[in-house]
Parts: sequence; structure tokens; C-alpha cells
Amino acid sequence: TGPIKPTPLIGVLGIKDKTPFLSVSPNNDDYLIVIGDTKDELGGSEYFEYIHRFIGGVCPRVDFTDSKINMLAVLSLIKNKLVKSVHDCSKGGLSIALSELSIFGNIGCTIDIEKIPCEENLSSEKILFSESHSRYLLVINKKNIEKVNHILSKKKIAFAVLGKYSGDQIIIKHKSKNLVKFRIDLAQKRYFNGLEDLLKHG
Repeated sequence: TGPIKPTPLIGVLGIKDKTPFLSVSPNNDDYLIVIGDTKDELGGSEYFEYIHRFIGGVCPRVDFTDSKINMLAVLSLIKNKLVKSVHDCSKGGLSIALSELSIFGNIGCTIDIEKIPCEENLSSEKILFSESHSRYLLVINKKNIEKVNHILSKKKIAFAVLGKYSGDQIIIKHKSKNLVKFRIDLAQKRYFNGLEDLLKHG
């Protein structure tokens, strides 16, 4: 396993917000939107640590102005009941976040990363695994997609419609090229039985 990375702990007291908690899983024909910029920030990432066994690189930095703008935009969509589900895009990056939505919703998705807001000439690898802050994945009912598009465009939010939910596979493309393709049932098995596999096989 290894040592625990430095982790800040923050205690907060306040009045409970009565806004309903979003926990609705995606359904067939729902849309997936990403909000926020993806940057060349793989330093300290899960990808570097577990795939490349490398510690280093450029760590994610918070742009407090963009962070506030993105957060308020998401809260506004939630308040107006235009969002079915929201997922943070942090540990493991975009690839893990969208996989978790499909795994827990038991439904596949097909997305294209070409239009993702990101730094120029960023590789597919970095787009999928960068852990840049202030990003959100939103599940939107198809009846609300045009309205959400209009609101985010009017607010000049960095966002992109990635694709739709359907089928039993997660398919990630860049233009017409398939980058990733795997079945939901196999992903669920690895996700939910990870500890058991580790104890059995090391």
C-alpha cells in the first residue's frame, strides 16, 4: 500500500442546507457534461503512482476565481432542478469519475474527449488522468440539455457535452478513434471486489 499522502483536514460547523441530495443514477439517453478546464497536472496523480510508479510532475493548482464561477454555476443548475447527478472529477481524473457514474448506475456510456476544455495540444492520456481541480461531471436529462447548454454558454463557463448513456459498455473516443472500451459488469467486478482480490492475490 505505502504511506498516506499529506492530507489537510478541515472541520466545519454550520446550518444544514435543506436542498435535496442528488443521488439519481444516469438512465438511458441521459447526457454527460463536464464543467471546468483540464490542465497538464499529473503530479501526485493516481495514474503516475500506480501505472508509472513515478512521484513528481506538475501538481494541480486551484484557480480560486474559476473555482467559484464553476461551483456557483453547478449550484444554480441544482437549485433549478436541471441536474440529475453531479460527480467530482478529482482522484483518478476524468476516466475514473465517468467510470464510477456508469458502475453505480449500471449503464454504459459513449463519450468523445475531443471537445473537453483543456490546454492546447494536451494528450489523451493527460486529458483522461489529469487531476485538475474545479471540475464536475453532470448527468442531464435529455429534456433539459438545451436549457443547460444555454445557461452555461451565457455564463461563459468552460464546459463540453461529452456524450450519452446507453448500452452495457464504457466507450471513450477521441474523434473516431476508440481509446477505451470495456464492459460494465467487468468494471463492477473489479471495482467492488478490489479488496478481496488484493487479499487473495496480493
